[in-house]
Amino acid sequence: MKQFATCTTSWDDGYPADQHIAELLAKYGLTGTFYIPIENSRPVMATRKIRELGETFEVGAHTTHHVVLTEVSKPSAENEIRESKKRLEDIVGNPCDTFCFPKGRFSHYHLDMIRRAGFRSARTVELLSTQFPIQRAGIHLIPTTVQAKSHHWSAYVKNCGKRLSFKSLGNLILHARSQNWAETACSMLQVVARQGGVFHLWGHSWEIEEQKQWPELECVLREMQRLKSVAPCVPNSRLASSLSQAGTAGSTESPQEGKPPCARER
Repeated sequence: MKQFATCTTSWDDGYPADQHIAELLAKYGLTGTFYIPIENSRPVMATRKIRELGETFEVGAHTTHHVVLTEVSKPSAENEIRESKKRLEDIVGNPCDTFCFPKGRFSHYHLDMIRRAGFRSARTVELLSTQFPIQRAGIHLIPTTVQAKSHHWSAYVKNCGKRLSFKSLGNLILHARSQNWAETACSMLQVVARQGGVFHLWGHSWEIEEQKQWPELECVLREMQRLKSVAPCVPNSRLASSLSQAGTAGSTESPQEGKPPCARER
């Protein structure tokens, strides 16, 4: 019996083009989590827009000033974590349960800070993972599968090696040989639909806009919609509970075989 399958999306930095991502997710009946700093070197959505986004989608914290936690003192890091939760909750009016590390960088003591602030989960940037969150220091750490940005294979190798993730390295060899991130995403989505696990798409709307990747993004979202009955889409904070809620049995429906649809359309 295969493992339960699910998918999720997450979007960092709160750039105004996040509103377009929200529109596309709604168009395809999908959901996700938007990790928003209060201030950043790039533009951030206005408070009113963040509040509107929070009416439909999960909003997570990304520090107050988009600070890389490993580059500031411990007191500064703890303040950035704690204040980001408080200020987002004041804006959105809902509990903020999940956090994302700017640039994916953190040390073990930051997990204690995140737990003390009241977060339950934190998203990393472990690429090519199809694993459910693991618990460390009382926090569910959420890995990712594919970033909405093309990487050279060496970047994937470095990411896998840093985390000693041999399963992700296997995914690299089997499914991430293409330089096109959308083809890699569709291939990994097929893997999750067949075998179970988590497909986690993440990215930055400013990067998608700069690199004119909107058609590729929509292609992947379309495929996620097609496989919703096999791999339902949930917000990031629901990943830890979705497996226990659904049990280990996945749908008996199987995805259609063949090339990833994004490859067929190109």
